Amino acid sequence: MAGYLVVIVLGYVDYLTGDYSLLIFYLAPVSLVSWQAGRRGALLVSLLAGLARCVSDYYSHSALTFKPWQSLEDTALVVAVAFLVLVMKKLMTEVRV
Repeated sequence: MAGYLVVIVLGYVDYLTGDYSLLIFYLAPVSLVSWQAGRRGALLVSLLAGLARCVSDYYSHSALTFKPWQSLEDTALVVAVAFLVLVMKKLMTEVRV
């Protein structure tokens, strides 16, 4: 639950900063939730992070400078990182004997 709240707070901070991208900071709570909550948690938190990025970009930019495809790219990156963390956890647990 804390990871989801951190993503929401990051979305608000991202909105306040305006034109500066805080995408890298979303990866920490996404990775932690992915490690702890499994596939469903990873998908939910990564989609929440993508939505937070999209909403913060939409409200901090004018209609002429908002680029929805950039938000989709950011969401794809966050989802990819979440599932890479899942794969890494799976491989690490299989190696231990």
